Amino acid sequence: DATPGERFSFVVNVGPFKISQWSFDIEPTKRGCLVVETWEDQRGGFMKQLGAQASGVDDRVAHNRAGMKQTLEAIAAAAESAPT
Repeated sequence: DATPGERFSFVVNVGPFKISQWSFDIEPTKRGCLVVETWEDQRGGFMKQLGAQASGVDDRVAHNRAGMKQTLEAIAAAAESAPT
């Protein structure tokens, strides 16, 4: 799903199993824009258990939140360094 300048989103599946949906919403501001990243966990209980064992990540929410912070910081740095 993509609407240039407004939204970009994608889903993650493993075979027939839903895993997550990610989205980036872009909202105009007086100084530029605000980018909001969203992660929606779509795993069922079995996939949550299997995922923790397979990935070694026990706290998926904290793990993804840290990654989202890094991603948004990198987007901001790239946008702020680009010529206007």
